[in-house]
Amino acid sequence: MRLPKIEFVGTGAWFFFVVNWLKVPFSANLELMTAESVKLNLMLLPFIAAGAAAGIFFLKRVPQRAFTVMVQILAAAAAIKLLL
Repeated sequence: MRLPKIEFVGTGAWFFFVVNWLKVPFSANLELMTAESVKLNLMLLPFIAAGAAAGIFFLKRVPQRAFTVMVQILAAAAAIKLLL
């Protein structure tokens, strides 16, 4: 896509944010989301925030070229996994 790393990660984050929120009503209707699972998710919220902060920290420190190579390697690995 030839996007700078910040835009690439940001676009992906917004995409998955929207997709996951669209799944909420269906998951609740199918009783895949319960009060207990929501409570567990809320308890894990500090760890989610810490992971987001760590991701931002490391993203700022990884050079663009190294990021591009990592993304290409991971995409190739995902494609191979899908084929097998």
